[in-house]
Formats: sequence, structure tokens, C-alpha cells
Amino acid sequence: MHPPMTILNSMHKYQPRFHLVRANDILKLPYSTFRTYVFKETEFIAVTAYQNEKITQLKIDNNPFAKGFRDTGAGKREKK
Repeated sequence: MHPPMTILNSMHKYQPRFHLVRANDILKLPYSTFRTYVFKETEFIAVTAYQNEKITQLKIDNNPFAKGFRDTGAGKREKK
């Protein structure tokens, strides 16, 4: 099973929201009482490139799909 993912568009602003729903039955979710919480501190703009090399390397090191960008040990990055 794949983890839940959200596709973001580069250079778009996003504001995550936390929805708290009270329901006794999953079938009644659409009619349930809910509250939405927004934390202004979590607003961000999605980007595809970073000016800071440390951030770029951190993203490469933690992205399982970035194998083509990892150091090969010869001082050069692999090319696809």
C-alpha cells in the first residue's frame, strides 16, 4: 500500500488545514459536526529548485526517487 500523497504545483501557495470531525458512525460523516483549524505558521510555497545547496542535498538524501542525483563516490553525481 502506498502512503497518502498530495501533488503540489511549483510556485503556488498552500495552507494546510486540520479538520476535527465528531461522528459515531462512519456513514454519518457527511452530516457530522466538525471544526477546521488553520495554523498560519504552516503556510508555504511549493518550489522545484533551491538556492541553498544544503537544502538541495537534504532533499536528495531523503527522496527515495532521487537515485540519479546521489553522489557516486567519485566526486560527481550520477547522470541518468
